[in-house]
Amino acid sequence: MQICKEHSLPTLTNMQNVSGKRSMLGVRLALGLLAACSVQPAFAQTERYIAAEDRVTEPARPIAVIVAQEELATSIELGRIVPNEGGLLGALVDRTPERLAQNAAAKAYGFASPLREALGKFDAAPLALAATKQALVQSDWFAAPTPQAYSGSSMAITTENPRAAEGDTTVSMTFNIGAFGNEANDSIGAINWKRESERLEQEFAAAHTGAKELAIISWRYQTSADFTNMQVIADIAIRSPKAPLRQYQQQLISVVKLRRPTFVEEDNVAIWAANDGALAREALEMAFARAGEVLPAVLALDEQGYKNATNKKKNPRATGANFSGPQLLRDDKGSVFFAKDGDQRLRAFVAVQTIRN
Repeated sequence: MQICKEHSLPTLTNMQNVSGKRSMLGVRLALGLLAACSVQPAFAQTERYIAAEDRVTEPARPIAVIVAQEELATSIELGRIVPNEGGLLGALVDRTPERLAQNAAAKAYGFASPLREALGKFDAAPLALAATKQALVQSDWFAAPTPQAYSGSSMAITTENPRAAEGDTTVSMTFNIGAFGNEANDSIGAINWKRESERLEQEFAAAHTGAKELAIISWRYQTSADFTNMQVIADIAIRSPKAPLRQYQQQLISVVKLRRPTFVEEDNVAIWAANDGALAREALEMAFARAGEVLPAVLALDEQGYKNATNKKKNPRATGANFSGPQLLRDDKGSVFFAKDGDQRLRAFVAVQTIRN
């Protein structure tokens, strides 16, 4: 039903400037939109909060913990990593968004090689499961107390694609996944991660067709584009088992950043990779654990709570790891705040911690 808010109806003045046939078509479209907006069942559009009266369901929502990747991902910023194709012709031929993204993914893959070797197949599924269980202790209304784990292998699928032959361990080009297909600059890794996430979610939904609602937390974990921090991203959702449309969705980004980073990607990677990746492992464990601590505060927001929490004028501004926004809370581990950026489809709560190096 978001179309009701995002698309304006034709005005009378505009209609008079077109032919009779187009005017009639505009009227019909307007009436159709009005009809669509006039009948809205509960959760007709995706909400960023859960009203008190909609929280508890009987029986409790089954909950899936989805980790569609099998190792630490890299992330890219197309403005940061510019491919060197050589010559004017190469620039003209290969500077399409898709090619730019794939070249940048290959660059990031090369930078991360020492860290990838140090970590090996880092198994994040137990950390995601533990964080989810920790959150449910304080938010037991959200879902059944026993999450079901679903693990994927998006990166193995990516290695089979010739277009990713130079390396690609990306999982998503933007923070929130597009509702209308892939982005123009999606990498092969990002596309495969999205497909694998959807496959696992569909498998979960098929196993619970009799449920009233489903709860899902999809987890991804990656380095920042400059390798100065580790990011764990939790996508929280409620949906019907019959349709993937989100009735509720929210996102939490848990970041652990180096206290003393460098401006050189390879040097930052070396810091994380030292001692068999000890610092990287510790940072990922910290990031998952912090997500489990913060999720209850995010889930607790009702409509007014969400409006207050995202209000720039009412809350102090917090900044960390290149994110910033109104502060939700602060404790001895750091700030939690709301960040929004249209270019990256960022609309999430961010928790930032620092690790000594």
